[in-house]
Amino acid sequence: MSEAARALNKVHLDQFSASKAVTFSRIQSMWWPAFIEGFAANGTASVDALDSFMDAGRAKMLEMAVEYAKGKHDEADLAKTVQLQTQVLKSNTGKMFERFVGLAVAHVLYEMDSDYCILPFAGPFIKLCNGVSAERFMVSVALGAHALETRIDADLFAFNPDQVDGEFFMISIKSTLKDRFHNVPFWNLLRRAAMATDLPEIQARDAAMLGRVKYVAICSDLALEQPDFATDAGARQMLQVDAALLDGAYVTASRAKGVATTGRHLGQDRDAAFFRLHCLTDYWTTGRNA
Repeated sequence: MSEAARALNKVHLDQFSASKAVTFSRIQSMWWPAFIEGFAANGTASVDALDSFMDAGRAKMLEMAVEYAKGKHDEADLAKTVQLQTQVLKSNTGKMFERFVGLAVAHVLYEMDSDYCILPFAGPFIKLCNGVSAERFMVSVALGAHALETRIDADLFAFNPDQVDGEFFMISIKSTLKDRFHNVPFWNLLRRAAMATDLPEIQARDAAMLGRVKYVAICSDLALEQPDFATDAGARQMLQVDAALLDGAYVTASRAKGVATTGRHLGQDRDAAFFRLHCLTDYWTTGRNA
């Protein structure tokens, strides 16, 4: 057990409990009680189906969308009403899901006395990783006489605070896949290109830092029509190619099919494109990559 990891996971959870931000308060009232109950009953397996806990707040989410649409247009225009309600549901659900994943995993790691902690990938939190700064993830790309700079981006990060030069997980969150998932492996490809010797036009500001990174994705499958994991073959081929370009890809969706539950799941020699999320949380708890 890492006391440092336990303390940092508690920082994450305490921020959630104390925050008055709308996103956090909605998660707290709509989804969190169902998740806590599910974790108490099923332990780490509960992270494989976060969408099922989100279902507990479906009625409240719809009420929120209906209230938002009121007075913003001619309410006799049914098509416009539906459009506004759909927009607010999509925009809010995606951001809430991103936060929900991080908080649920933090709760699991805290309760399981993991050596790893998980935090939002934002400046104040990044500094909690043994003094690491956001600038260490910068990459420059030559464009003629000019140099363009960007930071390898992520939604969350995880690490073992007792290992100063240990693994650093960068985590991208997607509530659904479709074409939106194609941009996720870009960050890992850019990271690897910045460390390659045959691509001098792409340079890492801190190659040692980027070399510690494992870039992974955590996704759900919230689309009721044309779900991404609807068959035993799993996601369509292009999405599996996307996942293969990452160091790992994990699914938290109760209805998902074709998702591996066992096997090697981190690194280029892994056994499947997508794994259930508990495989990652188990790795952070036990250190076993299989």
